[in-house]
Amino acid sequence: MAVAQKNKDPFARSARLPDMSVGLGLRYNTKVKYKVPGVSLNFNTTYYNFDFRFLIGLDFMTNLKRNKTTILEERDLATIRAESSFTKLIYNHSAIGLTGGWMLTERFYLVGGLNLELLEQFDQLASNSGNDLPAVFYRATGKKPVLFSLKYGVQYMYKHFVYDLFYSKRGISVGVNFFFNG
Repeated sequence: MAVAQKNKDPFARSARLPDMSVGLGLRYNTKVKYKVPGVSLNFNTTYYNFDFRFLIGLDFMTNLKRNKTTILEERDLATIRAESSFTKLIYNHSAIGLTGGWMLTERFYLVGGLNLELLEQFDQLASNSGNDLPAVFYRATGKKPVLFSLKYGVQYMYKHFVYDLFYSKRGISVGVNFFFNG
């Protein structure tokens, strides 16, 4: 908590930054339906209200390894289907989230959130032996499902940093935020 809040100085409050943090995190995407392979990058900002002991924040998330359609020159779709086999569906995603929470102590916060996830579906194909196709390649299906997911987590503040840990059915994430008024 900032010195101005501890001393209840009414004039210092107008001259300082709001109680906010900006942060960066990583989420390991778990293997469930609508699997996004690998790790996602999470950007967030959070506002802390120490008078009413709550916090509210916004998140944006996207996967690091973006899949895209493999360009196969001089091949028609019938030839590609004959010389390859379907292995699985994979997805790219972009997610927007809203988080809120309660301050259990001055440094420890209980947080929950709701994510809206925009997916882009791809077929992952493997080439049959004896042809010149890549071993693994991707084809866009044109389907773009939308998912809602809940997440639960904790945050711990130490000096100018807020460390967070979140769990959801879609993944497990860790992050660090810089708190402006630590």
